[in-house]
Amino acid sequence: MKKGISRIPSPYDLNAIMPFIMKRRCDSQVFYNVDFNVGPLLAWIDENKVCTFFQAMLLALVKTMRERPGLNRFVMGRRLYQREDMDICFIARRAYTDEGSETSVKMRVKQEYDDKEVIARIIGGISEAKEGAEKDDDAVISLLIKLPGFVLRAVVNILTWLEFHMCFPKSLEKIDPLHCSAFVANLGSVGIEAPFHHLYEWGTCSLFVAIGKIGKKLVPDESGAPAVRNMVEVKVTLDERIADGYYFARSLDIFKSYVENPETLFESSIQS
Repeated sequence: MKKGISRIPSPYDLNAIMPFIMKRRCDSQVFYNVDFNVGPLLAWIDENKVCTFFQAMLLALVKTMRERPGLNRFVMGRRLYQREDMDICFIARRAYTDEGSETSVKMRVKQEYDDKEVIARIIGGISEAKEGAEKDDDAVISLLIKLPGFVLRAVVNILTWLEFHMCFPKSLEKIDPLHCSAFVANLGSVGIEAPFHHLYEWGTCSLFVAIGKIGKKLVPDESGAPAVRNMVEVKVTLDERIADGYYFARSLDIFKSYVENPETLFESSIQS
């Protein structure tokens, strides 16, 4: 078994048989739509200038997954596995133009990292990606697409077999953005609403989070009266084989609470 990954027994019989019935992630994906009131978070960021909105959303996701380790699981070879550390992936755009290229950022979050270290790693990953230097995953993709089609198909088939049997090369797993705990897409950065995104059959990603643009919306306040708030729509796609619906719903409540209460999101060493 690979370091930092352990096979776990399914919590109940129905969950144990699900990977044999729903063999692919695209058979097992469920979709959640959550609205976040981000007014308090934006005010906190403007006052403290510690991080950006997207970085705060990533921190909220990391803290949620730490509290809810069932989100950091994946199914491979019809078996359920638990990770110890997290790999969070997202896309960094090198320039906001039609010609601007994109690259993936894969961020390892160890259990011992505090909030300050998480934010530092996010900022470092984005800065490195925007510098424009070719990253290892870009180099591998550039090499693979030069292969003849029949050779590339054979390589992918071999790697898929190795992945199914948990023998995927560690060197490739380390740089592959789809071998991750969660993939996050910040669609608000390009001014559009978030779509419901699919999960990929390749890799081990069981959680996809798409963040839309910030906008004014009319919503009920604490007393039920209509009020205008800064809102963000977040679309979440999950592999239902890793946990049950109640676990997912409770996890999203925690995620929402962190985002809407920045005093709890940044209560640890980031303020020191």
